[in-house]
Amino acid sequence: MRRARLTYALVFYFVFAASLFAKDLNVAPGSYSIDLTKYPFIDTTLNTIQFPNGNKNFEHFFSKMDTLVFENRGQVKILHIGGSHLQADVISGRIREHLVKEYPGASAGRGFVFPYSAARTNTPSSYASYYQGIWDMSKNVRKEITKPLGLLGIAVSTSDPRAEISILLDKYNSEPMWGETKFRLFGYSDANDVVPVLKVDSTEIPGILDTASQSYVFKSPRPIDTIQIAFRWLDTLKQATVAQFITDSLVQDSIARANADTTQKDSAKTTDTTAKATIPSNVALPQVALDSMFQGDCNVLDTACLAREEASTKANNGMVRCADMKAKPVVNYAEGELDETNDNNEHCIPDTVAVADSVKANARPRFTLTGILTENDFPGITYTNVGINGAKVHDYFEEICPLFEKEMAYYKPDLVIFAIGINDANVKHFNDKQFREDYDKLIARIKKVSPNTAFIFETNNDSFRKVKRKRFVQHPNGEVARKSFFMLGEKYGAGVWDKFSIMGGLGSMAKWEKADLAKSDKVHFKLAGYHLLGDMFYKALIQAYQEHIANLPALEPKAPEAAPSANAASKSEQTKTNSGPAPEKK
Repeated sequence: MRRARLTYALVFYFVFAASLFAKDLNVAPGSYSIDLTKYPFIDTTLNTIQFPNGNKNFEHFFSKMDTLVFENRGQVKILHIGGSHLQADVISGRIREHLVKEYPGASAGRGFVFPYSAARTNTPSSYASYYQGIWDMSKNVRKEITKPLGLLGIAVSTSDPRAEISILLDKYNSEPMWGETKFRLFGYSDANDVVPVLKVDSTEIPGILDTASQSYVFKSPRPIDTIQIAFRWLDTLKQATVAQFITDSLVQDSIARANADTTQKDSAKTTDTTAKATIPSNVALPQVALDSMFQGDCNVLDTACLAREEASTKANNGMVRCADMKAKPVVNYAEGELDETNDNNEHCIPDTVAVADSVKANARPRFTLTGILTENDFPGITYTNVGINGAKVHDYFEEICPLFEKEMAYYKPDLVIFAIGINDANVKHFNDKQFREDYDKLIARIKKVSPNTAFIFETNNDSFRKVKRKRFVQHPNGEVARKSFFMLGEKYGAGVWDKFSIMGGLGSMAKWEKADLAKSDKVHFKLAGYHLLGDMFYKALIQAYQEHIANLPALEPKAPEAAPSANAASKSEQTKTNSGPAPEKK
C-alpha cells in the first residue's frame, strides 16, 4: 500500500509545487518553512539553477525523474560531493530529508555510508557510527597515502580479531526513515583470510565476494536500519586466541595502572607483581592494545576543531617520495592562515615501503574497508553525500583514489552536485586556470563510468581570512572561483547554483554571522544556516524540474465514445433476447 500511493503522492506534490514556485514564495515547501524576508541580505531572486549553455544534458536525469514520478518505476541516484560542508552532511542531509519526507515512499535507499568514527573523524550528522577494536586510517587529504582509496576518499583497516563496526541510520530520526535490504561492502583482505559478516538479529550472514569490484554483497532477510559488520578470520582458532590475549592484556594493564596509582603516594618506586599474559607463539600482536568506542574527535559543527584537524592532515596531490618533497610550513587554518598556492603536488608515497602484513611471519589477517553502499529494490531517489574535511578537487584524482571509478560503477549517479572549491580557493595566489583543469580531470573520471550524468556546480560561499587574532578581511577569491564555476557550467552544459551571489556577494558572510546563521570562523555555517541553504537548493532543484515538466508536449486527448442511440439500444436488446442455443434438428 505504501508503494502504491507513491505515484499519486509524487504527481500531486510536483504539480502543486509548480504553482507555488511560480509565485516565487520566500518559504521552503512542506514542513521546513523559513521566512526569508527577515534576511534582506539574501537575494532570493537568484535562487535558481542557471544553465549557461542550456539544459540539454539534463534530459537523461529529467527523463528518469519523469519515469519515477508518473509511472512509479525506476530509481534516481544523486551524488553531492565536497569538503567539510558535505562530510558534516547538514546541507546535504536537509536536501535528502526534503526528498524522503515530503512525499513518503520515494526513497530507494540511503546510498553510501562509512564508519567515520573508526577513522577518528566526525560522522555525518544524519547517522551514527561506532566501532570496536584497533583501526588504522587513511584519507585523501593526508600527505602520505598508505591505502588505495575509493569514491569516499577514506579507508580504515584492522587486524584486530575483535573488530566490529556499526552504523545506525535512524539514530537521530524521530521516526524510522530507512529499511535497507541490500548492502555492498567495498574492501579487501590482504591474503583473502578475512570475511566480513552482516549481523542481523542473532544471525551472521557472510558476504559474497565479488572479485571484479573488490566488494562483498549482503542481502538481509528483512529491512534493517542498523548495519552491524563483524570480521571473521578463516582461522577461527587463531582469531579466538588473539582476541583472548588482547582482552587479558587490557584487564591486566588496568589492574597495573590502578595498583600504580594506589602505591604512588607511598613509594616513588613500585614493583609490578601482576601476572603477565602469555603471548601465543604463532601470532603477531599489536604493539599497543587499545580499544575505544567514540564518535570522532570533533563535533559535527565544531569548526575550530575541524580546522585544527584540517591543518594536521593538510594534503593535496602528486605521488612522489616524501623525502624528495620540499619542506613546507603546516598551514594553521584555525588562525586563518592560507596556503601560498593551490599546489596539487603535495601528496607523497612513504619513504619506507611497508611490508604487507600478508608476507610477514605469523602475520595477523587484515581487512581494509573503503565504503558501504546501502540499497533496496523500491522505486525512488537515492541521495549520497561525499565529503572529507579539507578536501580539494585534486584529492579525488586517480593517484589518490584509484578505486573511485570501480566503486562509482555500482552507483552511477544521474546527477552530480559539485561543492568542492572552498579549500581550493583558500590560498593567497589562486590559480583559477589550474582549478578548472582539475575539475576537467575529475569530471572525466565520472563520465568514464557514467557518461549520461548531469552536473550542477555550487559556487563557493563567501568567506573571510584571518590576518590578526581578532581581525578578518574579505577574501576576494570567492568571486574569482564563481566565474570559474560559470565557465565550467558552460563547458559541460551543466547547471550552476550561485550560492555566492544568493548569500549577498562579497562580504555577505559577516551578515550571515550577525544573523546567527554562520560560525565565527566566517567560513562555515551554523545549523540554521546549513538548513536554510539546503532548503533553498532543494527549492531551486525542484523548480528546474518543474520548468522541464511545463515544457513537456501535451498528451493527445482521447475522443469520447459516442453514446448509443435509442434505436441502436433497442436493436441491441432485441439481439440479446433472440440470442440463445440453436434449435435441435429433427
